[in-house]
Amino acid sequence: MRTIRMLLISASVSCLGFIQSSQAQTSPQTVTLQSVEDSFLVKNYTLLAQRYQIDASKALVRQAKMWSNPSFSSVLGFGSTNNFKPFDVGPGGETQYNLDQLIQLAGKRNKSIQLAAAATKMSEANFDELLRTLRLQLRENFYNIYYQQQSEMVLKEQLDNLQKIVDAYVTADKKGAVAHADLVRLQALQVGIENDFADLKQQELESQKNLQQLLHTRDFYEARLQPADLASYNLDKIQLPQLLDSVAINRPDVRMADIQYQTAQLNYRLQKSLAVPDLHVGATYDKQGSYVNNFVGLTLGIDLPVWNRNQGNIRAAQLQIGTEQQQLLQQQSIAQTEVLNAYQRIIALEKRYKGFDLHQFQGEFDTLIDEVSKNFSKGNISLLQFIDYFNSYSDNAKNINKFLSNRVNAYEELNYATGQELFKN
Repeated sequence: MRTIRMLLISASVSCLGFIQSSQAQTSPQTVTLQSVEDSFLVKNYTLLAQRYQIDASKALVRQAKMWSNPSFSSVLGFGSTNNFKPFDVGPGGETQYNLDQLIQLAGKRNKSIQLAAAATKMSEANFDELLRTLRLQLRENFYNIYYQQQSEMVLKEQLDNLQKIVDAYVTADKKGAVAHADLVRLQALQVGIENDFADLKQQELESQKNLQQLLHTRDFYEARLQPADLASYNLDKIQLPQLLDSVAINRPDVRMADIQYQTAQLNYRLQKSLAVPDLHVGATYDKQGSYVNNFVGLTLGIDLPVWNRNQGNIRAAQLQIGTEQQQLLQQQSIAQTEVLNAYQRIIALEKRYKGFDLHQFQGEFDTLIDEVSKNFSKGNISLLQFIDYFNSYSDNAKNINKFLSNRVNAYEELNYATGQELFKN
């Protein structure tokens, strides 16, 4: 008896905490999946930061296209050691001007542009990968909230009905019309369902928190779904071999590994071109320091590749190609495995989903529990039978909504694994 009372006190405290929490919160905002996704694309700070990174990479491509600036130098006469005249640049003085332009040979400039362009593609692939990951989290939490709230509605209605019966038993118990033990059993049933409701509410609040972090908001949401929103979740037009073949194109992480491989090849070609010395072309003017006054000449210069022919960098770049190639093959294998497992998970869930009509079953169970409540009130069924039916109903509601949530999230995981939007309406 003391244990039952302690459970009742604990349940009352938990309910009071939820009431206070709900009063401190604003009213839930009713949202659809589309409205949540639209808000996510413009509010998520991580996505916005990655967009800036793409723009920065594009700016580096423009920088790589720039030519090297010419170099200018001048010699101003200071006379001689015998006749020191600072800045003697007049009619009898000396001035000299030199202009030099670096000309890169062996296609170094074009190869640098290609490397910068590859870095931009990598930034774009990083954005796509981030979007793919965050979108999966967004949708999973949205669907979790929806089905958790559906279960909460059932349990809340169940608690309301049970409260009426408990109130009637309390009145009857005071009059001695019912056994006190029966009242205690009903109150224990009530505490159990309240605990289930509290656990479910905690799960929903965790999903709400995750969604708030993705949207950077303090709002709480009431998820709304229509049957049409879920109609596209089926495998009728999906072919597994095509999905496995498409990961190399559609998976951002596979594209990133491919870009890394291409970058390694570009770097190898650049390192080989760096072994070719660049050419310096320029002009010089000498007022009267040469064999003739007002001397004008063409200057040409080139480094002599005697000691350093970039051998180490070329070898390292060549070996890096092999490393990135193996990484690409590894990432392709991982992607195909994830697609296969996600597809097989849906197959397993669909066998159960199509085995019987869950919605019809839930409707029939709702009708059954209504009849059970009426018959119990009339004394047609025993207390133990009533408790058994009530517990079964609670478990059934939670299990069905959990299964439906797992099913739709399995389809979203296949979207994630393939890098595609396979189930658009």
